[in-house]
Amino acid sequence: MTLEAAPTQAFAHSGKLGNVLKLALKNAGLTLATLTLYRFWARTAMRRRLWSRVWVMGDPLEYTGSAWELFRGFLISLPCFFLPAIFIFYIAPLMMDPVTAGWLSFGFYIVANPLIAAARYLMRRYQLSRTRWRGIRFGLAGSAARYAFASFGWTILQTLSLGWYTPAARMNRAKLMWDNARFGDQPFQFIDDGESPQKGMWWPFAIGWFGSLFALFVSYMIVFMIALTLGFGDAIAQAENGAPPEQAALYFGVIGLASIALALLLMILAWAPYNAAAMNRIASLIELDGARFKLNAKTFSLFWVTLAGWLITIFSLTLLAPVAGFLQVRYVINRLEVIGAPKFAEIGQSIVPEGASGEGLGDAFDLDMGVGVV
Repeated sequence: MTLEAAPTQAFAHSGKLGNVLKLALKNAGLTLATLTLYRFWARTAMRRRLWSRVWVMGDPLEYTGSAWELFRGFLISLPCFFLPAIFIFYIAPLMMDPVTAGWLSFGFYIVANPLIAAARYLMRRYQLSRTRWRGIRFGLAGSAARYAFASFGWTILQTLSLGWYTPAARMNRAKLMWDNARFGDQPFQFIDDGESPQKGMWWPFAIGWFGSLFALFVSYMIVFMIALTLGFGDAIAQAENGAPPEQAALYFGVIGLASIALALLLMILAWAPYNAAAMNRIASLIELDGARFKLNAKTFSLFWVTLAGWLITIFSLTLLAPVAGFLQVRYVINRLEVIGAPKFAEIGQSIVPEGASGEGLGDAFDLDMGVGVV
């Protein structure tokens, strides 16, 4: 049977915004009351809520992770990240000369890049190992260190190319991640369909790259012209000619903040075509026992979901970031389809070790907004 003729079944996410918001508000309150200690229990509760609303071929996912596992992972990451970071950013500037402290900070940023990649891999490994469908556990094999160093190399190429290697780097990371993913004892595959892995991604990337430059250039001009139209011109002139410095700083501060907000809005819009194209392309290359996947992400719908997530996160001071993560998860799941069906009767339980602790550095860097978005 050809791929076009194979039966297609849609994924579904039955989560409701009000239900998730209520849980997020409760978790935020308890997290503040316990000086962030409750976040491990909050993360676990949110994931169980969201996983149980994901339906695949009539059956929901199940999340089996625990808060104590996440807490143990945090304790493991404490000497690897938090203590060195506290020393470098808060103690070293007081004890050392500025040049030495600056080099320490630069070295930390260099080390942090592969650490973030390793954290991302370990986080995905933990999440998959605690996810079951029809009683069968997912898993992630492979080496986090290999992924981290490979990702660091691709980051260097992205930097040297002024970002133009990004589509290739994104597909390389996706391939390395998905080639090591497992459902039971059945491996996922990131296939070669005879086309370039970055097919359909370069023009959207160019829109995002040049659109970002455009956003930075025109946002200030737009805001400044609006300010003049609204009558701020006389106030600005008075601020420049003898008015108190605080008043001048206030006027220009408002214009600066408005310009930054507009620039970010335009950047989100400029990058939406690329992100939609990349998500769709990655999904199309994932295979499980002959079954393929299809994602139908669209530019403007993805833009609104992303914008809503940013606004929720910013105005809640990150306390409601899991709600933003929920919006992304629901968006992807409700637009995802599986083409064909794996031979489930032939799939056995996973032989990839689960691991006893949680996400460690992934929690330190807060890579998933509390819900598994990485």
